[in-house]
Amino acid sequence: MQRSLIARQTIAVFVFLILGVTSFIHAERPNSAARTSNAGTRKLFIDPSSTSIALRGKASLIVSPLTHRDGNYAGDYQLKVRPYFFKSEKGSLLLAASDDSVRQLQAGITINFTGQAVTHKDGRTHVVLGRATPSSGDRGSVTFSIVTDDAKIVFSTSYHFGT
Repeated sequence: MQRSLIARQTIAVFVFLILGVTSFIHAERPNSAARTSNAGTRKLFIDPSSTSIALRGKASLIVSPLTHRDGNYAGDYQLKVRPYFFKSEKGSLLLAASDDSVRQLQAGITINFTGQAVTHKDGRTHVVLGRATPSSGDRGSVTFSIVTDDAKIVFSTSYHFGT
């Protein structure tokens, strides 16, 4: 009877250790892969920014949280121009972002990207050029150049991934 109890306790400890080690190994693997595997499923947040424009004007850019769909990050933007309010616009923003380029960004590699901004009012399309430079796996700095009918407006700001 004593041997049976010791045998059961030994087996219980052995099973506990195996399950604990297996759980630990299992928990470690997804965390290291999670940053790249779900990179395209998390939202991309662009901080608001502003820049000076001709004749003492100021342009401000506000971008909604961008969602990854079909190899692109998509959302809305609002461009406010002061004092030239008639140049202000709202529209849809689409940035090319393949899964590979998102993985590169989260691995700390600077990427260049392209995209387009389409105004809601009249459907005009502006070319968007950009460069994202990571400071960590989830955040960094980004520069947008929006080519309008009148000029190329450059915004420098920061980004981060989130839910």
